[in-house]
Amino acid sequence: MASVREENAARTRARLISVGIALFAEHGFAEVTTAQVCEAAGVTRGALYHHFGSMVGLMEACFAEVDHGVVDTLSKHALTGRPNERVHAVTHAFVDQLADKTVRQILFVEAPAALGWTRWREIDGGRSLALVKDLLVAAHDQGDLLPRHNPKVLAHLLLGGLNELAMFVATSRSRENALTAAHTELDAVLDGMFASAHDESLRG
Repeated sequence: MASVREENAARTRARLISVGIALFAEHGFAEVTTAQVCEAAGVTRGALYHHFGSMVGLMEACFAEVDHGVVDTLSKHALTGRPNERVHAVTHAFVDQLADKTVRQILFVEAPAALGWTRWREIDGGRSLALVKDLLVAAHDQGDLLPRHNPKVLAHLLLGGLNELAMFVATSRSRENALTAAHTELDAVLDGMFASAHDESLRG
C-alpha cells in the first residue's frame, strides 16, 4: 500500500512540475496563480503545498528539471573528439538549446527573477561549472592547448560568458538573428582562445 501511495505522490509531483514549466514559460512566474496550476494539473492546492510548500518551491523544482535536462544533453556532446573539439561541441550545443522557448524562459528569465542568482546557482549544484571545468582541464592537460591558462579559473569566465550570452538571446526581439550572432561570436572567442594558446606553445 505504501508503494502505491508513493507512486501516486511521485506522479502528482511530476504532473505539477510539468504544468508549472509550461505555465511559467508561457505566461511568466509572476502572472501564474496557484489556482491556474492546480486546475491544469487536476490537483488541490493542498497537494501543491504538500509537495512544494509554495509557488517559489514549485519554481525551484521546475528550474531543476529543465536545468538538469539541459546539462544531461550537453554532457553527451563531451564524449568524443579532442578536448578543444569537445569544448566547441558543448558550448555550441548550449546555444542550440536556447532555441527552445522553455529553456530560455525558465532558465534565464523566470527562474533568476523568482529565485535570485544565488539560489539559481545552488539548485544547479555546480553541474554546469563542473562540465565546463572538466572540458577545459582536459584541454589544458593535452599539453598544446591552453598551456598558459588556469583551466579552473577559465571555466568560471567561460560559463559566465555563456550565461550572459543566454540572457542576450532570451531578451532579443529577433531570436533567429540572436542565435546566429551567438554562434558566430562564440566561434570567434573559442577559436581565438585555442589558437593563441597553440601559437604560444609553438613559440615556447
